[in-house]
Amino acid sequence: MVLLYAAGVAYVLPPLLVVAVAAVLRGGRTLFDRLALAVALLTGAVCLGGLVFAVWPWGLHPVAVAGFAFTALIAIAACCGRGPSLPRPRRSDVVALSAVAAVAALLARPLLRDGLTGRLAIVLDGEDLARHAAVFDAIRRTGGYLFQQPDAAERLVYRGMITYPQGSHLLASLVDGFVRSSPGDFGSGTAMLSHYLAYVAGGHVLLTLALVWAAQWLGGAGLTPARQLPLVAFVAGVCGLGQLVELWRMGYPSQTAGLAAAVALLALLARPLSRVREQFLLVSALLVAVGFTYYLYLPPVLAAVALWCWRRRPRGHRVALLCCALAALVSAGPMAAGLLLAGQAGALFTVGSLRLGRTALVALAVLVALAFLSGRVRRARIWRGYALAFAPVALFAVALLAAQRLSGAGSGYYANKALFLVFALLLAGLGALATATVRVPVRWPLAVALFAAVTGTSAVVGRQHRPTPLFTAADAILRTYARYPSGPTVIVGDDKGYDSYRMTLFLQTLQRTSGAMATATYGPEPVTSPRRLDAVVEQTPGPLRLVALSPDAERRALEVSARHPSRAVSVVLLD
Repeated sequence: MVLLYAAGVAYVLPPLLVVAVAAVLRGGRTLFDRLALAVALLTGAVCLGGLVFAVWPWGLHPVAVAGFAFTALIAIAACCGRGPSLPRPRRSDVVALSAVAAVAALLARPLLRDGLTGRLAIVLDGEDLARHAAVFDAIRRTGGYLFQQPDAAERLVYRGMITYPQGSHLLASLVDGFVRSSPGDFGSGTAMLSHYLAYVAGGHVLLTLALVWAAQWLGGAGLTPARQLPLVAFVAGVCGLGQLVELWRMGYPSQTAGLAAAVALLALLARPLSRVREQFLLVSALLVAVGFTYYLYLPPVLAAVALWCWRRRPRGHRVALLCCALAALVSAGPMAAGLLLAGQAGALFTVGSLRLGRTALVALAVLVALAFLSGRVRRARIWRGYALAFAPVALFAVALLAAQRLSGAGSGYYANKALFLVFALLLAGLGALATATVRVPVRWPLAVALFAAVTGTSAVVGRQHRPTPLFTAADAILRTYARYPSGPTVIVGDDKGYDSYRMTLFLQTLQRTSGAMATATYGPEPVTSPRRLDAVVEQTPGPLRLVALSPDAERRALEVSARHPSRAVSVVLLD
């Protein structure tokens, strides 16, 4: 490990760790099962380990983290008497991994093809990613969760993000240390953002992996090789082309990570591993992952786990059950801190543009419901477990929708986010079709044709996807940063306020002034208020630079500067 770190190739260590963990696990029948379970276990372990990283002396140092992980794995394997063993690769493994790789290629193509301006334009439609990138950068700099070191964090990020669930940001920060083979190389603002965009895309790939695995896992014995192709192609196609892509484009990495962990956990509840201790270990790890990445999904997931424990009543495994209960308490920590200490419950009925299309949701629900009309499905233990896991998820989403309607406030933002979990679980539930049609032959040529059709459509859509209207805004942000890489700066455009505000957020992330400018950015008037720019000038500590994007914007900025002669405000026109 030390040699790999010294040679600058520490990035090989995380994949090696995934394979090593997969070799020690014994759950699952295929190599793809083992790898998916290993990723799930390590995700929860990293989220829990983040509590240690902030207090031990090495922070996120790659050698320290990898050394501890490999040492712990060797010790656990020795105590359990398990030598390394992996299933032989099968054709089904190639199909599943190829589908996940196809989605990865679809996401990577615009990131590699369109340059930095194109990368930024892809995610510029939403403002959230600017804050997420700032949290990622702050964790890299502080070496752990921000809520464990709030004083240092407040100088780096907006105060409201300090108690935000940070499991996905911690995972990305940890990986970045391995990629750079350095705990202290943070890169320039643009390099930092490019890395983070790659990790956000990687999070969507992990969601694809979780959904493909869950659909196959629930399909069970009914999922013959010929049926696997269309199922995997459809699930991967939805991940790469459907509404789930909105999570990547709008900049919701925490929700993406929470969805992946929640779907994997619910699939394990529907079809548990044969080894009870391993089952409890993975359930515990995934509970922590859900709670630390996106705790909105934790209440229905906790309810599903409680129902599973009540239904199974595992006897003779009190220690495992106690560890699972402890993991449930730990997983609820971020939610308790956010709701009770940070007052995040007030944001439940907030306004947002994210909305899950009802047509696709209803279509999936009808397909799964039709499968449940089959007596073979209703009698299957897996699908009875699936229904029991699905019930609290659906009830939670319905409760949020009803509360939203009764309150008459907001736009159903978080209710729609809850529906995304329903959508993802229905997508995984398509494996029921394989059980319902177990006696209906599906020919390989038809399966291959369906797979090729989805893959070809993905390639065409991926080639055509180019968010041109946002290139101009992305270019303005990057040119401003190239000219002014530091110092409090606000972009002033010809819009009504929101576009300039959003561009300023991303600029502050690149300049690493999100914390210093937080009061001026989030405290003043609404973004569309005529007094917004005056309020920003009044609340900015120290000198401020106003960068105008047009002569009209320059005139307005000069008028604002003239109204505040006591403030050190400079106005420049971006050439």
